[in-house]
Amino acid sequence: MKRIGRILGSLLATGLTLVSLQSAAETQSGGRDFNHMTTGFPLSGGHATAACETCHVGGIFKGTPKNCDGCHALGKRVVATPKSTSHIVTDAPCESCHFNTATFLGARYNHGAAKPGQCATCHNGRMAKGKPASHSSGRKATDSCDSCHRTFAFTPANWNHIGIAPGSCDTAGCHVIGSNQYFRSTTTHTRTGMRTYACDDCHNFSSWIPARYKHTAPSPSGVCMGCHDGVTAVGKITGHIATTDDCNQCHTSTYSWLPALGAKPANHIPYNTGVPCSSCHAGGTVATGAT
Repeated sequence: MKRIGRILGSLLATGLTLVSLQSAAETQSGGRDFNHMTTGFPLSGGHATAACETCHVGGIFKGTPKNCDGCHALGKRVVATPKSTSHIVTDAPCESCHFNTATFLGARYNHGAAKPGQCATCHNGRMAKGKPASHSSGRKATDSCDSCHRTFAFTPANWNHIGIAPGSCDTAGCHVIGSNQYFRSTTTHTRTGMRTYACDDCHNFSSWIPARYKHTAPSPSGVCMGCHDGVTAVGKITGHIATTDDCNQCHTSTYSWLPALGAKPANHIPYNTGVPCSSCHAGGTVATGAT
């Protein structure tokens, strides 16, 4: 009798085990077949490989947080990686910066709601990276970050010259010693004109070099030699042909002295009316004579 009881008990236990296994298999199959998109929280990145019970603690599905900091914060029911101790101080939602659900790397703040001129409200060295020691003087210290920097990267940084009055490069307190690394050098700007011209008479906003005087206005005397006298601007070099004609009789470009087109017939018009060529082309007078 006892033997029959043991057999019946064993059969009952086996049956219960089979029912339990079947139930578990159905549950797992249902989990694999379940379309998580219907919850409004698609599984992507690290969420796609996480075990269900990682988020659905204790088998509780209802009320599972969908926002990042509902899980990625200390003291939550769901244990997920929280902000590190070195994280910037912010109450912005995680997804404002972290767009990759597979890793926290590659975070970039969305500046869509940022107001121009208000960068320092966040970039103050506490909430986000602030101005470095190199920005401790001049306009770098006082102007807003977005005067030079863009929201996608700190470098390259280029000052936005929109609205800057022509001729005010140094008088506005920008391109002067102590305020900017680009200023009028006393070692290279030795000629009178280079010491007195406005920076943008020669330089442009995109690059300091090449720098050429723009010649947008005539010299005070109305002729090239009014400036190109060797003092205000470079004049005739040693070995230049002897002539009193103004520079533009031969030098027709304001970008380069060469080529000098004195041999063009058009420039010889004053000399084609009864003036013999040998009066100039005499081998050392103005131009090389015949050999």
